[in-house]
Amino acid sequence: MAIDDEIAVKASMDPFQEFDKKKWKKIEADIKGFKKPARVDISGKFSVTSSKWDKRKLEAQARAIFRYDLSLYASQVWQAFTPIEKAKNDKDKKKATSDFTKILPKLLKALVKNMNEKFVEFQEDIASGAGDDLGQLKATRKSLTAGIAGDMTGIATDFADEVVRVIDGLLALKKQEQKSSGAAKTEATQKLEDEIKDALPKLKTGLVQQTSALKKRAAVLIGIPVAIKKGLNKDISDAAKAEFKKSMDALAKATKPMNTFVAKFDKDMLEVFKRIQRKDIGSSLGKQIQSAVDKVMNYFGKLEELMDKIDARLKKLEQAAKSRK
Repeated sequence: MAIDDEIAVKASMDPFQEFDKKKWKKIEADIKGFKKPARVDISGKFSVTSSKWDKRKLEAQARAIFRYDLSLYASQVWQAFTPIEKAKNDKDKKKATSDFTKILPKLLKALVKNMNEKFVEFQEDIASGAGDDLGQLKATRKSLTAGIAGDMTGIATDFADEVVRVIDGLLALKKQEQKSSGAAKTEATQKLEDEIKDALPKLKTGLVQQTSALKKRAAVLIGIPVAIKKGLNKDISDAAKAEFKKSMDALAKATKPMNTFVAKFDKDMLEVFKRIQRKDIGSSLGKQIQSAVDKVMNYFGKLEELMDKIDARLKKLEQAAKSRK
C-alpha cells in the first residue's frame, strides 16, 4: 500500500550543468550571439511504498538519475563543436558552425525525450518498491544499447563496399584500355578518365558523410564512461558502485583510441582515392581497402564484446534489485 499516493515532484535542470566551464567559454567566444538552452522542467506525481521517500529525496534522486543524460549531452555538444575549433580557414569554420547550429536542437530534443522516459521509469520503480539501484542500472544498460559499437563497423563496411563497387567498374574500363590499340585505345582512355573524374567527387562526398556518421557514433560511445562516472552517487549499493567503477574504467580505456581509428580509416580511404586519381587501379587496391576495414572491424568488434560483458553483469544486478522489497 502506498504511504502517500500523491507526492508531487518537480526537477528543474540546466541542460549545460555537466558542461565544463572552460569549454563553455570557448563556445561562447567562437559562436557570436549563441545562448544556452532554457532549463528543462520534468514533473509528475509519485506513489511510494516506503516511508524513506519524501518530496526532497525523490527530487534529489530524479536529479541524480538525469545526470547520465546530461553528461552524455555535454559530451555530444562538445564533439559537435570540436570541428569549429579545428577549422583551418573561414570557409571550414563557417560550415562547421552551421552544422553545429543545426545539430544542437536535435541533441536537446533527444535529451528531453530521454529525461522524460527516465522520469516515467523512476515513477514506476518507486511505485513497485524497487531498490535504489534499479534506475541507475536501467539508465546504464540503456546507454550501452544506444551505443552499439557494431554500428560503427556497419557504417565503415557499407562505404567500403561502395568504393569497391566503383573500383570494379574502373578496373573493367582499365582492362579495356590495356587490350585496345589505336583509336579504340584513345577512346577507352578517355572513357576511363571521364569515369574517374565523375566518381571521385562522389566518393569524397561519401567519405565526408561516413566520417561524420562515425564521429557522431564515437561521441555516444565516448560519453558512456564519462556519464557512468558522474552518475555514481551515494544512494546506490556497494555492489552496483563497484560494478560501475569497474565498467567505467574498462570502457574509458577501450574508447580512448576511438577517434584515432576513425581518423586512420579516413586517411586510408584518401590514399585509395589518390591511387584512383593516378589510375593505379588493380587487385591490390581492393586488398588495401579490406585491410583498412579489417582494422576498424577488429577494434570495434572487441569493444562490442566488452560492452556485451558489461551489460550481462549489470543485468544480473538489475534482476537482483527488482527482487528486493
